[in-house]
Amino acid sequence: MTTSRPHDSPPIVRPTPWRVHRDGTHPVVANISDEPLEFARAIIRVGDRVTTERWGIVLPGDENEVCLCGLDTSDLCVTLSFRRAGVDEELLWQFVL
Repeated sequence: MTTSRPHDSPPIVRPTPWRVHRDGTHPVVANISDEPLEFARAIIRVGDRVTTERWGIVLPGDENEVCLCGLDTSDLCVTLSFRRAGVDEELLWQFVL
């Protein structure tokens, strides 16, 4: 199911459920929200190369370490894809080092 909003309405703003502790090539991503996040994954893009780490359900307070060893961090972007529990809307959030 796809939801849409009228073109003249303001965008929906939600606080990010993630906090990133940048620790060299091993950033740690934590769910700082009060709800579980479903179908969570980290999509790592370096240049034209894309890899995915599938996390599944991330409970409040859970942390996941993303290994970026051997990657060119100057041309890197990590996209976190997730759904709020019980909601069929994919949300994306990105960070760089």
